[in-house]
Amino acid sequence: MSKKEYDWANGANINSHSKIKLKVLDEYFREYLRIRCVLPQQGKFRLAIVDGFCGAGLYNGGSVGSPIIFLRVLKEISKELNVIRVIEGFKPLDIECSLYFNDLSHEAISLLQNNIASMVEEIAETCPRLSLEINFSVGAFEENKISICESIKYKNFKNLLFNLDQYGYTQVSEKSLAYLMGVARSTEIFLTFAIESFLTYLTPSRVIEISANNSIPFTGNVAEIDKNQNKKQWLGSVEKIVFEALKGISSYVSPFSIHNPNGWRYWLIHFANSYKARQVYNDVLHKNKSAQAHFGRSGLNMLYYNPNEELNLYLFDRASRSHARNQLDRDIPNLLEKNGGHLSIHKFYSSSYNQTPAHSDDINFSLVNNPDLQVVTSSGGTRRSTNTIKSGDFVRLRNQRSFFSALTR
Repeated sequence: MSKKEYDWANGANINSHSKIKLKVLDEYFREYLRIRCVLPQQGKFRLAIVDGFCGAGLYNGGSVGSPIIFLRVLKEISKELNVIRVIEGFKPLDIECSLYFNDLSHEAISLLQNNIASMVEEIAETCPRLSLEINFSVGAFEENKISICESIKYKNFKNLLFNLDQYGYTQVSEKSLAYLMGVARSTEIFLTFAIESFLTYLTPSRVIEISANNSIPFTGNVAEIDKNQNKKQWLGSVEKIVFEALKGISSYVSPFSIHNPNGWRYWLIHFANSYKARQVYNDVLHKNKSAQAHFGRSGLNMLYYNPNEELNLYLFDRASRSHARNQLDRDIPNLLEKNGGHLSIHKFYSSSYNQTPAHSDDINFSLVNNPDLQVVTSSGGTRRSTNTIKSGDFVRLRNQRSFFSALTR
């Protein structure tokens, strides 16, 4: 949420949904850096980070906010990657990162400068392979976004992360999100908002329009948050609305609510144009069981409703993964049937990841172990292990379908 409501000078309290969001952000950013810096021949990685509602970086009790998380992860992963490179005999990796911290509050920015000063100094002294440039700005993000983005373009950054932890929803419009996704070649956005503000922003007519095509039946008024926020059918209905409203912003949109015992009032959305980013995000959510929630199918068509199929609350835990494997064993052969019986793994992943909450291990397990499927290499060999699947491989239906297939179609 935007930090304008916090009394930073006297200590700001952090709420439970913010803790969940920050933990997911921390772990995703670690994996992001590890994956983007994996090539042995790579000598430099350049990245820009924009924290549009950054706050002062510290909460009551010592909990850290997103600015400190970004700096801490950069420091730790830079060291980790270069230790591994020394051991494996690879050349060292330099990480160059420009961070843009923006907040509406002068007080928050002033405190943030003090709160990160010692960490920035430590990084300069102990991390010779990590180069930081830190920029501060005060004002509404909608007003400052153009100057921030023009600076990023001028510096020719191709990799860009936005963290937009806004209060309500109206501080970052859909038009702005689409603009931000186009700033750099590889852009990802984390967007947090309160669902009541989002539904108000859409206007009742648009909510009704989307709801009319909603495949998950909900007979109540979705805008009545207090009345419905703990109902699973309502969660599925609103998730569909969020996805339909935002799906045009990027190729991959994760429309999952932050799971909170007090109700599904806050949404954390991840936008990306790479299936690999969505794949990693799904896996991070499974690592943080019950951090976010999805109601609906757990296979490849998570927002599709079939009245003859049982729907469950998917909390990215062991029980959820069991349901996902059962549905994937049906969904993947059905997808291949619609595509002539075979697809490249790259095409399969590209077409599947925007409509699944499943863990990558569960998807790959079904590809290799489903009796109706076969993963083959470009040279005609057969993959028998999930961790050997490559994007250049192909998955195809076997000529002779199993008895299992006839029962599940």
